[in-house]
This record gives sequence, structure tokens and C-alpha cells, in this order.
Amino acid sequence: MALSALLLSGLLSVLPTQASGPAWPPVGVAKQISPSVVGIVNLQGSPDGPLLARGSGSGVIIRPEGYIVTNDHVVTGASKLRVMLPDGRTFSGSLVGEDPLTDIAVLRIKAQGLPAVKLSHHTPSVGEMAIAIGNPMGLGFARSVTVGVVSGIDRSLGQGYAQRAYGLIQTDAAINPGNSGGPLCAANGDVIGINSVKISSIGFESMGFAIPAPLVERVANALISSGRVARPWMGISAAEASGQKVAGKAVSGIGLTAVAPQSPAARADLRPHDILLTLNGKPLPNLSALYRLLADLHPGDRVRLTLSRGGLLLSREVVLEQMPDRPTLY
Repeated sequence: MALSALLLSGLLSVLPTQASGPAWPPVGVAKQISPSVVGIVNLQGSPDGPLLARGSGSGVIIRPEGYIVTNDHVVTGASKLRVMLPDGRTFSGSLVGEDPLTDIAVLRIKAQGLPAVKLSHHTPSVGEMAIAIGNPMGLGFARSVTVGVVSGIDRSLGQGYAQRAYGLIQTDAAINPGNSGGPLCAANGDVIGINSVKISSIGFESMGFAIPAPLVERVANALISSGRVARPWMGISAAEASGQKVAGKAVSGIGLTAVAPQSPAARADLRPHDILLTLNGKPLPNLSALYRLLADLHPGDRVRLTLSRGGLLLSREVVLEQMPDRPTLY
């Protein structure tokens, strides 16, 4: 037998075959989850009058009675939303609610008995398989499946208050325009996140991000029940501050750069240049710590702050209020 034939024979003997073992996990995940993945077209008015498609994305059915979760940026500015189901049916979607800070929106279509996914509370591990399903480049490539790993967890791309809402899952599974709003799944079929964004700058490859499923579930439930997400608000703008001294000791905290008039912070006598050190006794070494603590609080809660003002240690109590729509200060 020729050497090339021997090498080929040896190679074939070690390659797995479909018949010799269980199916590769993405096969089962695609069969399980794809029936719940929809296409969404954002239709907007044109100067000449007719509605034109201005973008498209993906969505996931989360309740059998027609509730669908997607990204806020998929539906923003829409005059009409068209939803395509895997079985070929097309519906007009009504916007239940949207939350720009987490990039989550919920739609509803007039249909019953739909195949809904369950959003998992599973916390993914770095290195585990990640499977993305969605509609890259539009509905011509509907329910495409890409595979990678969980590259990282607890990532943040947002600015300001959005940092606390974006404990993102990073993945190298291909996420392209049109995948937005589709599911990111674990190897066992758990929906661990909703794909939201990718970094497409020159020099960066395979850096996609998904909103973790527990956050998606919490926001979606709030939007379905009340049309909005109730968040606590102080009315501040802040930046991380280090190298400050209190009683001769160096401390790190949050430096206030602005305080909104008539806000909870203003009523508690917080001022620009104050350095927030603790909230309810817990340290504030950076902005992420502040936002994470606020995430567990509600409008109406009272919080105790310790702060440094001109080197003096002070204490203030703030009564949190409902965050205004699209605030400039947080």
C-alpha cells in the first residue's frame, strides 16, 4: 500500500463519525431552540410616505401567548414591527416595553401555543461551549447557528449607569448584524443570554457580547407587567477618584462631577467634588461597585452614604426616587 494511502487510512481511523457516537451538542441545541427564534423587521416611514425596512434582527419567544424578547436597538424608531415565525407565519408585533439601559425590549404578537424557551439561571463558566442562533444579514440566513466558547463573564461596555446593567457574557461564537436579540445557549440547551453587540473595530476578532439570562428575565417581566423598569435614582454624575486623604489616610471612592437640581442627591446636600466612600456601610472603590449596590435597591429606599468633603468625613441619607425616562444624570 502506498504511503499516502496508509496515512489516509490512519487518519480516517481516528476521525469520529456520526454513527459511532452521540450527536455533537449544537445539533440538539439547534433542534431544541430554533423553533423559538423569530425574525424581526423594523419598518419606518420614508419621505415619500411608504414604510421601508430600516433594519432587522432576531428575537426569542419567552411565553406561549406571543411574548418575544429582543434588543432595544432592534426596535428603536419603528413605525411598525414585522415578526416572522419559523413556521412561515408573519405577524405585526406590538411593542410591550423597552429598556435602553439594558438594550432589552419585549414585543407581543397575536398568537397562542407558541414554543417558548426558558431563560436559564445557569451561570456560565469561562471556556464552556456557547452556541448562538439568529438571523445574520437578514431573514435569508434565518436561524443560523454559530459555535464558540464563553470567553469571559461580567464584562461591561456601557457608560454611566449602564455599567451596572451590563454584566455581559463575552463569546467568540460569531455574532453578526441581524443576530441581535437571538439566544446564546449552553451545550445542554440552556438559554444563558440574549446576543446584543459585537466589537467590529479593525484588529479585533470574535468579540461578541450577550446580556445574561437572569437580567433579561427580570427586565422582561417588568416590561410585561408595567411597561417599564423601576430603577432607583440619586441624580448624580460621578467618576472614580483615588489618592484622596481622610484623617491622613489614603482612600478610594466615587467623585461627584454633577448633582441634578431638585434630585434626591441635592435634597441630601450632596455636592460636586464630594467623594462618596461607602453606601450602607459597603465600600465604593469604583463606579461598578456603586451601580451593583444600586441594582439591589428600589425607589423609596433610604441609603446611608459616607463621604469626604474637603478632607472632612461626613454622613448623608438619601431617599431614592424613580429614575426618569432616559436620564442624563444617575
